[in-house]
Amino acid sequence: MKKLVHPLVALIILALGMMIMPSAQAKAAVPPPPPKSYTPPANDVVFNNPAGSPAEQLAVMNQVKDAVDSVPGGSYIRFAVYSFSWNPMATALITAHKRGVNVRLLVDSHTETPEIRTLRSELKKSTPYSNTSYLKTCTYSCMSSKPSFIHSHLYLFSRVGNATRVSMISSANPAGTGITESWNNTYTVDDSTLYNANVDNFNDMLPDKTNTDYYHTVESPPYKEYFFPRAGSTKNSDTIYNILNDVSCPSTIKITTYFWTNLRLYLAEKLSDLKKKGCSVEVIYPDGPGGQDTIESKVTAELLDGKIPTYNTRPVNGLYMHNKVLLINGTYQGVAGQKIVYTTSQNLTKTSLRDSNEVMLRIPDARIYGKYDANFAFIRDNYTKRVTPSSAAAAKTTAGLDSARDTRILSDNSPDPDE
Repeated sequence: MKKLVHPLVALIILALGMMIMPSAQAKAAVPPPPPKSYTPPANDVVFNNPAGSPAEQLAVMNQVKDAVDSVPGGSYIRFAVYSFSWNPMATALITAHKRGVNVRLLVDSHTETPEIRTLRSELKKSTPYSNTSYLKTCTYSCMSSKPSFIHSHLYLFSRVGNATRVSMISSANPAGTGITESWNNTYTVDDSTLYNANVDNFNDMLPDKTNTDYYHTVESPPYKEYFFPRAGSTKNSDTIYNILNDVSCPSTIKITTYFWTNLRLYLAEKLSDLKKKGCSVEVIYPDGPGGQDTIESKVTAELLDGKIPTYNTRPVNGLYMHNKVLLINGTYQGVAGQKIVYTTSQNLTKTSLRDSNEVMLRIPDARIYGKYDANFAFIRDNYTKRVTPSSAAAAKTTAGLDSARDTRILSDNSPDPDE
């Protein structure tokens, strides 16, 4: 006769088994939260305000992060950026990878941050899905053997919320400096042709193979996008110079930039010429002492000699202009009444034009022009001081360089000193 297990003993054994099973299961990774449902506004611009509320400071980066949080598994996120030191973005990208998103990052090699190291490590780790993620850098830019940079500021999403094939073309890096210290913008375009062109550009960078004759454009009306570096040695192969050459006066031209060297002094000379011909021209840039002089002295001298109103953001709370924008209101290529925005990652340096990975987008849209124009006026009227000959002299800590020579390497081939 079999001996029966006492009911109490059986209950104890069952309870112990139930306790042991969850303990073993606890070793398995906790599944990441599902994607959120944010869909970025299509064909629109967002600006940050480094002097504003936390929400205003984070306006640009939060838009990108909200998009990252809303990409479903199996989709693709691609970033091409210059700097990366904002931890919330790194955390969001790692979480996206864990839920099966293909997260692919190109980050410039000029600096190594804890966020870059963590991303490089975490994106290599396998997930229960078949996604492939990585963080890569290039030697200099991905298309040059000379000192140069990945500087495109592209945020690409194959699917985000209810949208597909979304490109965010920005001046901002996922870094604290782009939140609380500088002015930035991001234009979001929901366009398959441009998205595919941006993905092609990303993939063309991956081999890290020199090709400084990479310049090409892609059109998807009303947009036109430009991809750099561009080969050449004269102003006639400078895209921005050629754009200015197509402006007829009277028209209004407004420029914001971060870095402007004597090697593209001819752009300032062209603006002076347009001013003399009856165009209205204004410039906003950052310039200051203590190693922060990002505008060469001859550039400022030319702008002032040309009677061009020029405004400096540095004296106001040390904030700096990081938007790179060209606004045209008037006659362009012989057609009057146009309002065109060119938003770009490119500084006004030779390196930006000839060696670095950069992009520029043309937006011929009066509504969008109005938003960029209003942002220009807001910054000019509240966060700048008018540049005068005396203030320009006080701002400089180093002597200028003749525009035909390239001996002061830091003036043209250095990374953005603030980033």
